[in-house]
Amino acid sequence: LTSVAVLGESPCPADLVLCSHAHADHAQGLLSLHYQFPQLPIYASEVTTHLLPLNWPAAGVIPEFCRALPWRSPVEFGEGLTAELFPAGHLPGAAAFLLTYTPSDSTQAPCSVFYSGDFFLSHARLVNGLPLEAVRGLAPDVLILEGSLGTARYPHRRQQENQLAEQIYQALQRGQNVILPL
Repeated sequence: LTSVAVLGESPCPADLVLCSHAHADHAQGLLSLHYQFPQLPIYASEVTTHLLPLNWPAAGVIPEFCRALPWRSPVEFGEGLTAELFPAGHLPGAAAFLLTYTPSDSTQAPCSVFYSGDFFLSHARLVNGLPLEAVRGLAPDVLILEGSLGTARYPHRRQQENQLAEQIYQALQRGQNVILPL
């Protein structure tokens, strides 16, 4: 047994955590992770750090456990390891990450991973779509994309919302009932 096991403490499962955005399927376990490993640094965009508490409405006072990272400015986490955030367009604060490791041994080439989390190319009412010009030409060694329907081009969100509002208005003018199961 190690001294950590004897003391009943668990070692950190990672060196750091990067959260792409505040939706529950990407963030809901972070509060439990923080309580289990309070020394484990968790990072996200500034907006995401403010939205995360919405995942735990019954938790009472939630400690500020997530640290904000700036947009489009590489941050070094360890010798040769940097992360850079790009707006992902999925919801306010949603980010894609470019992780780059540059070995101190100059005979080894740097390697990079681009992780998108959820992303959306089209503009929405609350956020602009992922700016392709910002990521064009990155050429990472590994590309991890998660964008359910994210690459499709849709009419502007405002146009879709206005069409829905007009349809609801017309139905009500005809004396019909409207049900919006949300």
